Amino acid sequence: MSVARTLSLAGLMVAAGMATARDPVLAPPSQALPPSVQAMRDDLQRIVAARDVQALRAHVRDATTLSFGGDTGPQGFDALWLRDADATRELWRILEEVLALPGVARQEDGEAVYCAPYVYCLPYPGDLDVFEAQVWVGRDVAVRAKPDLAAPVVTRVSHAVLTRVDDVVDGAGDSAWTRVRLASGQEGYIATRLLRSPIDYRISLVREGARGWAFQYFVAGD
Repeated sequence: MSVARTLSLAGLMVAAGMATARDPVLAPPSQALPPSVQAMRDDLQRIVAARDVQALRAHVRDATTLSFGGDTGPQGFDALWLRDADATRELWRILEEVLALPGVARQEDGEAVYCAPYVYCLPYPGDLDVFEAQVWVGRDVAVRAKPDLAAPVVTRVSHAVLTRVDDVVDGAGDSAWTRVRLASGQEGYIATRLLRSPIDYRISLVREGARGWAFQYFVAGD
């Protein structure tokens, strides 16, 4: 599994006077998943909806990567996600968040693989710094001059890849805002709940036999 992506900010940081600069776009895939891949996703969706931790753990293999700190396999899963009730609640929240976004079907070493969410799985447009890039997962949504729904609209974007500015986040929960920079150099605020980093939590499921499947990885970071 290749996780590291060494890219630059050059494609995003364009002088403010260049009004013709365009923000890169990373649109969700439009094609349907193959039935065998859709079945893996559906099974995981059922497990998450049921909060069935033992059923989830049964799909973790010794080689499943769970962190970049050496956590692998069922033992690593238990250490990360079953250490207390708060950790397990966070597990379900993260998986729901990942599954709420489309994923991508792949073939790896002759096996069917499901990778999600698409903001990690698809090739990045242009030269992007994955540590600063934020993918806007909505369509025609406002970038505002201030973190306020009443503030003037700087522009509207659809599936744009924007640059986070100084890690500034205002508010909390669904009312949180993130300050971003456009390719033109303009800055503004956008609703945090629909921004996603390419290196936030992501999953890869691989088909095992006719009906089985396993996690290849369930990680965040780079």
